[in-house]
Amino acid sequence: MWRSCRTMVLLSLLAACGSGPTNSVAAPATPSPFGVELIVRTGENFHSAQDVRNFVDAAARHKVQTISLLVKQDEDGTVASGRTYYRSAIAPSAPGYESFDVLQAMLDAAHARSIRVRAWIPQFHDQVAARKNPAWQMMSLQNGKVLPYTGSNQREYFVDPLNPEVQAYELSLIAEVTSRYAVDGVMLDWIRFDNYNMDLGDGTRARYLSLQGVDPLALDFSKPSAALAQWNSFRTDGLAQYVKAVRSAVPSAIDIGVYILPPEFVEVGQDAARFNASVNALAPMCYFLDWGYPIDWFWSSCLVSTVALAGQAEIAPAVDANLSDAQYAAMLTRMRSDFPQIKTIAWFQHGLWTESLMARLSAIAKR
Repeated sequence: MWRSCRTMVLLSLLAACGSGPTNSVAAPATPSPFGVELIVRTGENFHSAQDVRNFVDAAARHKVQTISLLVKQDEDGTVASGRTYYRSAIAPSAPGYESFDVLQAMLDAAHARSIRVRAWIPQFHDQVAARKNPAWQMMSLQNGKVLPYTGSNQREYFVDPLNPEVQAYELSLIAEVTSRYAVDGVMLDWIRFDNYNMDLGDGTRARYLSLQGVDPLALDFSKPSAALAQWNSFRTDGLAQYVKAVRSAVPSAIDIGVYILPPEFVEVGQDAARFNASVNALAPMCYFLDWGYPIDWFWSSCLVSTVALAGQAEIAPAVDANLSDAQYAAMLTRMRSDFPQIKTIAWFQHGLWTESLMARLSAIAKR
C-alpha cells in the first residue's frame, strides 16, 4: 500500500527533529514480477514475415523478455524432425519454408523491440539424420532383438546420442546457427534416451564392452541392479560430455540452456548435475498434468530436485500455458516462497500463440 504524501512528509519531519522510534509497520513489499519467456513452435505460428512482426509487436506490448524459437523441427508428424526453419546448408528446410528464413525475421523484429531470441535446437530426435545415415539410428532391445527405436506411441525417429558421427552432425547445425545468426542463446532439447534398453548399436556396445568388460545386451533392463546403474552412468556421462562439447563450440557470449525432463526420470540418462557447469540455464519440463501427477508435484518434486542438480545455472521452469487461474496461483505462490532464485517462467504453448494468451500470462507473472 502507498502512504499519503501528507503522512510521508510528517514522518520525514519527525526523523529530522530527532524524534524517538515509532511503532509504524512497514507496508508489505510488492513482489517482483516473474520474467516472461515464450517457447514458440514455428510451424504453428509463422508463415510470413508479417506473422513474425505481429507476434513480436504483441510480445512487446505484454513485456515479454525472451522468445525461444523452434529453428529445427522437434516432432515427427506433418513435418519430419530435423528439418529447419532457417537457411541451412546442412539440413533441408521444412516444407513451405524454403524461401522464408523465420529465424532471421524473428531476430530482426525482436531485437528492434529489445526482446532476446534463443534458438531452440532439438538434438537426437531427428528423422533427417536417421534417414541421412541409417547406421546412426538409435537401437533398442525389443522382444529379444536389437532394432531401431521407433517411439513408444507413434512412429518417431531417433539417433544414437553417443555416436561420434551423430554428435558431429548435430554440432555442425548448432555451429551453423550460432555463427550465422545473432542469437542471444541456444536452448538444447532431446538430449536423452527414452529408456534403459537403448542405445544398443554396435559402436556403443563395443565401447562399453571395452570399458567395462560387459556386453550391455547381457543386462536385465527390467529391474534395478548395480550393473544397470553402471550402464546408465556410462550413458549419462556421454550425454554430459556432449553438452560440454556444445559449450566449447559456441561463442562464450551466447547463453546455452537445456530443456530437461524431471530429474526422477532416471531411465533417460539425463543428469543436469553432470553438465550444469557448461550451461547458463535449465528449463525443467514440469508438466504435472502430462506426467499424471497432482499439482503439488510441481514444487515438491520437480523444482526441488532440479534445484539440487542445477549448481550455478539459472532455473526457468517450462510451464503449460493453458492451466487454470487457481493452478497458477498455487504454483506461483510456492515459487515465490520456496524458490526465490527462480526469476523467470518459460511458458510453453504447443499450438498458436494469441495476444490474449500473452496478456493473460503476463498478468499472471505479476501477481
